[in-house]
Amino acid sequence: MTARINSPSLGGSAYQERGTWTASVSHRWQYSDKHFIGDVEQVYREKEGSQVINDIHVVDLSLAYNVTKRVGLTLGVPFQTATRSQAVRDTRRVAGVLVNPSPFPAPDGTVSGAVIARYRTAAQGLGDIKLLATTWLLDPETHPKGNISLGLGVLFPTGEKDSKDVPKTFNAGANTVVNGPLQNVDNSIQPGAGAWGLILDLYAFRQIVTNLTAFASGTYIATPQQNAGVLSGTGPTIWSTGDSFLARVGLGYTLLPKQGVTFTLGGRVEGSPSKDLIGGSDDRRRPGFAVSIEPGIVWSRDKWSFSFSAPVALYRNRERNSAGVSGDAAFADFMTLTSLTRRF
Repeated sequence: MTARINSPSLGGSAYQERGTWTASVSHRWQYSDKHFIGDVEQVYREKEGSQVINDIHVVDLSLAYNVTKRVGLTLGVPFQTATRSQAVRDTRRVAGVLVNPSPFPAPDGTVSGAVIARYRTAAQGLGDIKLLATTWLLDPETHPKGNISLGLGVLFPTGEKDSKDVPKTFNAGANTVVNGPLQNVDNSIQPGAGAWGLILDLYAFRQIVTNLTAFASGTYIATPQQNAGVLSGTGPTIWSTGDSFLARVGLGYTLLPKQGVTFTLGGRVEGSPSKDLIGGSDDRRRPGFAVSIEPGIVWSRDKWSFSFSAPVALYRNRERNSAGVSGDAAFADFMTLTSLTRRF
C-alpha cells in the first residue's frame, strides 16, 4: 500500500485572520510487514521469513496563507525516503520437484522454495507537490463553535515515478544469490505517482460542550490518467495510477486549557480503491484499505502548535482489482504522525 497522503494528526484547526501565514512540518512513519489477501492475514509469510517489509518516512513542508478569514491556500511539498526488504527463494527443481521446499505452505497448500536470503531496494526524493484552496461555508464571525470547510486542489506529478535499484535473484544453475538487472523499484516506495491529480477535501468541526469538540475530515485524490507508463520491474506489466483516500472522525477534549493541551481520539480509514472516480482503472494495482483507531495529543501555545498521533490498525483488506483479480499486500500494524506548526 502506498503512503502518499500525509495528513497531520491535529484534530481541529482554529480560524485564522486575513493575511495570516502558517508554516508546518509534518512527518509520517509507516512500517508495513503484515500480508493480507482480502481481510485474511497470511501469517505463514512471517513464519518462513518471506514477508515484504516497507519502511517509509514522509516529511511534508507546507505553507498556508489566508486570503480572507474564510478562504485559504495551502502548498504542500513532501519528501520521502523508503526501503523495501524482500526474500530470495531457492527455486531449484529436480524432475519438477523442489530441492529445498519451504516448511510453511500457503493456506491453499501451495509450497514454494525455501527462503535463503533477503535484499533491500530503496528510493528517496521529492514527492508530488499539492496545492489546495479551501473555504469555510459559514461566516467564522457568526459561527465560532462549528463550521464546514470545502477544498479543491491539484496534485502535481513532481515526484520521481520510476526510481531504480538493483534487486537480488537466485541463480539455480550456480546455486547462488546474484544481482539482478537494474529496474524500477516497487510502486509502493516510489516517491511520486507520475500523474496529475484532483484533490477533494472536506473538514468540519462542532463544539459539543466547553472543551469538547467533534471533528470530521476527508481527502480524496482522483487520478484521471490510467497509468504513467511505469513498468513493474523490467516489464511488460505497467503500474496503474490509482486514486487514494483518507477519512477521519473523532473527538478532541482540552484537558488542560491553560497549558493548551488537548487529547484526541478518533477513527481513521485510508487506502486506494479498486476503481477510480475518473478515468481507467486497468493495469497493475494493489487496492485495499485499513481501518484504525487514532489516539493523539495536541499542544498549542501562542503561535505554536504541536501534534502527535499513532493510528493502530483494527481491520485491513487487500481488495480485488478492477478485473476481479485478488492478490496480497503488506500493511502496517500502526504508524506515527507528527506535526509542528507556526503562525505568522
